[in-house]
Amino acid sequence: MGKKFRTRVQGESLQKKIDVDYESYWGVWCFFLAFFILTLYVWLFYFGVFDLNLTFAITLTVVTVGIFIYGFRKSRRLIKHMRNCYKGMEGERLVGEMLNNMSNDSVRVFHDVCGDCFNVDHLIVSTRGIFTIETKHYDRKKGYKFLYQDGKLLFNGRICKTLLNQMDGEANFISEKLESLCGRTYSIQKVAVIIGAYIENPAEDFSKYWILNENSFPKFFDKTKEKISIDEVRSIANQVTEWLKVSVD
Repeated sequence: MGKKFRTRVQGESLQKKIDVDYESYWGVWCFFLAFFILTLYVWLFYFGVFDLNLTFAITLTVVTVGIFIYGFRKSRRLIKHMRNCYKGMEGERLVGEMLNNMSNDSVRVFHDVCGDCFNVDHLIVSTRGIFTIETKHYDRKKGYKFLYQDGKLLFNGRICKTLLNQMDGEANFISEKLESLCGRTYSIQKVAVIIGAYIENPAEDFSKYWILNENSFPKFFDKTKEKISIDEVRSIANQVTEWLKVSVD
């Protein structure tokens, strides 16, 4: 039988990052444990069994303590990164399920589209256009706030260029890829779906960026005029599927 293929699922890249963090976490502590056992063994030799140099025992102890401090600090960073990945993965899956519920013959949804050192969380190919979606997930209790005004995005009162740059890069990547796959240039709607934060857009400027919460996106999407025929949607979706499919082991 030939190989089976699938496209990626929501949060797949983040799950791989978490797996790598787990390996690093346990690797650090196994390394420390090996030195700890060796140091303990040396001190046991020194105190009762063999004639061992005190300087060597002290040096090994200092090295073991240094490894412990390094391991402790790195473990804290790894745990923080894993928590952030879990939070992001939870957000991607929540948005992914919402998009899957919107999916039909005229709305094709793809998740976790990988580029070079980055990924597009979600991609929609539909009769209403092509959308790249970046997902952000915050703790609702902390009262985070986004303000989009005069082409600038503020996060808790500070200029936030990172998200807009990220949205631009993802849209450019998809636009160039679709041009190479389909032989024509498509306009890409840049979307950020933000969970757990308050979003303010006093001028109601949605000409370039859609920065919305998870409840607003379906409403904005449904109000968008159709611009691509359903046959063309199928053709684009087939090309994207061929590009994105991965082997199922």
